[in-house]
Amino acid sequence: MNKARLIVAALVAFALVASACGDDEGEAPATADASEAAAEAAPADSEGETAAPAEPEAAPAAGDSSDPIRIPLHNWSSQLVGAEVVGGILEAAGYSVEYVPSDSQVVYQSMCDGDIELVH
Repeated sequence: MNKARLIVAALVAFALVASACGDDEGEAPATADASEAAAEAAPADSEGETAAPAEPEAAPAAGDSSDPIRIPLHNWSSQLVGAEVVGGILEAAGYSVEYVPSDSQVVYQSMCDGDIELVH
């Protein structure tokens, strides 16, 4: 009985390792497939050439601002750590960050009013 369990456990472990070690080099990237499909679906113009597919519209960029990104701090240990981590990432990206002590009940309204930029 123990030998059968050992064999089953070994086979399960092997299956997990084998499935995690797959090779993706043989597959084409999904973006290439999408652009090829869009090029095939594009209508032909009067000279018989295929029209270029339309580029997706980019979202408008926010204007540069020297105002800091305000992150609320609640009195929860897990939220304090998360706020510091997010703030550290933003500071490393070059943004200025201001930590604002706040009550959890009013922070969402403060975000709607524009007093706080990030709620997590």
